[in-house]
Amino acid sequence: MAETRSSSEDLPKAGTDQHLVSNVAAGHLALMPTWLPLDVASGPGYNSAGSGGDGISEGVISSNSLAVFMPSNAAIAGPHSGADAFQGNDALINQHPTEMAGIGGNGGSGNVAIGSGDGVNHAGTGGNGLFYGGLVSTEVALFAPVNTAVAAGPGAEAHADQSNNALFLQGATQIGGMGGSGGDHNVAGHGPSMSPGTALTLTGDFYAGHGGDGYFVGSMVDVSIAIFSPINIAVGAAGGSAEAHQTNNVIFDQGTVQIAGIGGNGGGFNLSSDTIFTGNHAGGGGGDGSSTGSMVDVNFGYFHPINIAVPAGGTADAQQIDHVLYDQHALQLAGIAGHGGEGNLTDAHSALVNDILDFMHS
Repeated sequence: MAETRSSSEDLPKAGTDQHLVSNVAAGHLALMPTWLPLDVASGPGYNSAGSGGDGISEGVISSNSLAVFMPSNAAIAGPHSGADAFQGNDALINQHPTEMAGIGGNGGSGNVAIGSGDGVNHAGTGGNGLFYGGLVSTEVALFAPVNTAVAAGPGAEAHADQSNNALFLQGATQIGGMGGSGGDHNVAGHGPSMSPGTALTLTGDFYAGHGGDGYFVGSMVDVSIAIFSPINIAVGAAGGSAEAHQTNNVIFDQGTVQIAGIGGNGGGFNLSSDTIFTGNHAGGGGGDGSSTGSMVDVNFGYFHPINIAVPAGGTADAQQIDHVLYDQHALQLAGIAGHGGEGNLTDAHSALVNDILDFMHS
């Protein structure tokens, strides 16, 4: 008669605890939401599913811009002659640099990272951002229109009209060392392959939807220089008549945004859980923000209009109208931790720990 042999799964495990608490451990997986997709990463050590990559930058990023706008308009009339000069100029000079370095990627959503309990498990975690070095930006803009009317002699008539519209965009955006944001609806926990009767104390690190850390070490420097010097001249010699009219409308936008060492925001509705847990626990937590160094913003605006009328025995009329707007605001943010998410669960069995311990010692 053939002998019926027990399978390996039915045999007692040597060196393990034979209490019935294994049913509790097996039942832990039932707490995982069934709506999650099957994007699962498993392994004995480091496990990651849907996590954003780290962004690391080391060095100097430099931007140097120079813009010169010098329109010239002149009307010169000799004796018993006439001259007219009309000029209209519209200039848009965009010197706005954007410098970004050391940016961690955002974590995905709907991922599951299952480990053995003694490693590191990440699900939908934002990548870390590290920047070490310098972000340097310099912008120089010169606007010097010239309008001249000269009536050189009796019976001479000169008319010079000039109209200028200029917009200079010199603001810089500098971003370094930003952690990626955590995703939503992620799960990080131990795997279902744990043998029945094994210990329930897990020492690994579990992160679900956690925002990445942002580190900035170095300097941010932005220097903006704007020079506006319009010149309007009317000269009427003996018996001559000169008219010079000039109108200028200029906007210098030198606003700067400097952001360094910002932690990523935590995601929402993430589960980071195990039964009795001694490692690090994070579910939807915001990342740390750290900035070491300096943030410098220097804006220089120079406005010097010149209007001259010279009646040298004749008549001279010089009219100049100038409208100037300088926007030199600066926004500087450094060393700010990310916001935590909402609806996250970091310990599904915290309410059952005492009951489990009592059951094991009964």
